[in-house]
Amino acid sequence: MVAGHERPPFESGNRAALVHGASSPAVIAERAETVHAELLTFAPYLDEPRFMPAIRRYLSAAAREALLDEHIGKLSAEKGTGAVPARVWEQCTAAARLAAKLGDDLGLSPIGHARIRSLSAGAGASEASASLAELGAEGRRVRIARADEGGDS
Repeated sequence: MVAGHERPPFESGNRAALVHGASSPAVIAERAETVHAELLTFAPYLDEPRFMPAIRRYLSAAAREALLDEHIGKLSAEKGTGAVPARVWEQCTAAARLAAKLGDDLGLSPIGHARIRSLSAGAGASEASASLAELGAEGRRVRIARADEGGDS
């Protein structure tokens, strides 16, 4: 820069200073859209509004992990693994762990999927039991009402 001259302001959305994008909410959101589309191809049951809070958390962690992993791969290929700062390795590992935990909670691992199926089956059985109990109570009310009216039981 020449003394006495200011540089022109950066245009909106400028990404010149981005290294990997894993700290940029805008870049993470863009990658999360891609991850979400991929997610729905093998877990279409997650395309329900009730899952969105949990999915958003998962998508953010998975997107951050992917961005950091790509950065590590690129930097390692160009300059060797020693050129990757320890902090980037730590961030990638933390994002991977979080994405794995949140994905497991959504049923994206074999154990998580089995747990969700088991809970769903238990919930279905509970709902069926509640429905049968309600039906039985209604039957008792009808019999009592008939008995009070002098009808057959």
